[in-house]
Amino acid sequence: MLRHDGSLKYKSYIFKTMLENDKGGKIINELALFPKELQMYCKYLPAFENLYKKAGWHIQLAPRCLLAERKDNIINFMFEDLQERNFKNANRLEGFDMVHMQHSLRKLAEFHAASAVYEEQNGAYPEDFQYSFIDTRHNLSYLQSKYNTTISSYNKAMALWNWDKAEEYIQKLPTFDQYWKCALASLEPSPNSFNVLNHCDFWSSNIMFAYLPNGELDNTLLLDFQICKWGSPAEDLLFFLTTSPNGDIILKEHDSFVVLYHARLVECLRVLGYRKSIPSLRSIHQDMFDKRNTYYAFFACINHVPIGLFPADKDSSIQNFARPDELGENLRMKAFTNPNFVKIVKELFKFYHQRGIFNFEDYD
Repeated sequence: MLRHDGSLKYKSYIFKTMLENDKGGKIINELALFPKELQMYCKYLPAFENLYKKAGWHIQLAPRCLLAERKDNIINFMFEDLQERNFKNANRLEGFDMVHMQHSLRKLAEFHAASAVYEEQNGAYPEDFQYSFIDTRHNLSYLQSKYNTTISSYNKAMALWNWDKAEEYIQKLPTFDQYWKCALASLEPSPNSFNVLNHCDFWSSNIMFAYLPNGELDNTLLLDFQICKWGSPAEDLLFFLTTSPNGDIILKEHDSFVVLYHARLVECLRVLGYRKSIPSLRSIHQDMFDKRNTYYAFFACINHVPIGLFPADKDSSIQNFARPDELGENLRMKAFTNPNFVKIVKELFKFYHQRGIFNFEDYD
């Protein structure tokens, strides 16, 4: 950038484009995730922020999208570089402390509230937003082999956990049929419940924070809107509360997190003039037990939690994690026997089973 005095100022931007099929983009491109994100950045996110602006609040939900284009069937985005505003990700290996959880849940509630008000004022979202990780409009035959490969590694790893309940919980892991019915249930949100546009990939890697000079947390923004889906906010809550809090508070403060989220949700719905019934705290808790929403907690336990707690190395990509060969198996076994993961997932399994959330025989 050329200044008035003739000197140069360097400015950075973030460029995002579609991957080639042979470089991990095949499934992403087949599921049309980029077209959905194009709708989010060009239409819905600006509309959500404008709802707050009209109400007299300045709420930014995501980084500024400076360019969004479809060129020769390739979708490209240009974003502001949030690092220039001192935004950064928190340490995913440590997990979020209470302050980061509070700020994240407030931002999630702001996003959810605006999406509900927008739907009330403008009608239902397009068909694309009925689907997320699972999109039954496409050939999903690969999912069974992928699931069986993952669960086979999980079984082997659990046997090495030196856990007296290992065999009991191995037997409770869902068959593919149970898992598939659980996934399909997530595509049928209750019309009688409070529903929102879920982010559906709301975890530590997709949240950035800015801090004041004294280290105090100042602002929070969300990233990656490729798999947003209409449904109960319990989907995002279960996913986030399973993947992102640190081990000291993940279960201890579980119910407190829901209270924090609900309080901000109600505040935002009211300021935005939501005319339908405001969801009660009781109803949010009830939805978290509903079998329609279990998928997001279990999928997190077998995918995002082990990946999120695994220290980065040259082989630790999501693509390699799903590979059926020796490289994939070795990576999964490292992740599933990682002491940090084992410690947390033991408690998560016990917690969700005791609440009936992981009772997969309910899908038989």
